[in-house]
Amino acid sequence: MTEQVMAAIDGSPVSEGVCDYAAWASQALDAPLTFLHVVDNHPQTAEADLSGNIGLGAREHLLEE
Repeated sequence: MTEQVMAAIDGSPVSEGVCDYAAWASQALDAPLTFLHVVDNHPQTAEADLSGNIGLGAREHLLEE
């Protein structure tokens, strides 16, 4: 069995650190380095507009009520 260093990265902010430490470990162990790009299988939901805007004319309608 061949020893190797495998690093799973996903594009998150900590991925850069994972890459750095994996490269260091690969050199220290004199082992090949493999990166595994992990992709989330869940569909990303559309970002909701949480700015407080409730639609055109809605404010006036609410004020009239």
